[in-house]
Amino acid sequence: MRIELDLRHALDAPVSPPDYDPNLDDVRSIIAHLCDAVSDKGVFIVSGFGQERWPVDSLDLADFLEQLPEALLAIASGREAIIDFYEQGIERTITFSSEGEVYLLSCVSGTCWQPNPPAETMDRRALEEMLSTAKSNFIEFIEKAAPELIDHPWVVSWLQGEPL
Repeated sequence: MRIELDLRHALDAPVSPPDYDPNLDDVRSIIAHLCDAVSDKGVFIVSGFGQERWPVDSLDLADFLEQLPEALLAIASGREAIIDFYEQGIERTITFSSEGEVYLLSCVSGTCWQPNPPAETMDRRALEEMLSTAKSNFIEFIEKAAPELIDHPWVVSWLQGEPL
């Protein structure tokens, strides 16, 4: 499995965040807005389970990022984690189960596409590095393109892995 997020070409384009309504919005609104802003400049690649490149887009990126800090905390502590690509069209769930220093990654599809193989293994350190790099690249994007958001309470809570 490979997950890669490259936002280098989006760093020089400032993003003006809207006024978020605390009654209607949460960090998912911020993430979705930022993902929409990078949709034509960023590169988000997911591959594995027999498919070289999954058909993911900025909506799938937002879904992935929503779950990323919490999943990273779980993996760092040796617990199970789940990342659900739940948007229509992709509909795949990856479960990360610890087997010591190795993680078993299982993929279940909600569409006619079926993973082959349905499970892969990955060294825990390599898994953490892959996911941490994606998170770091997104944080760097926020800091450069929308610096006023990096200290937003919703973003701070999300970065700490607090459940949404």
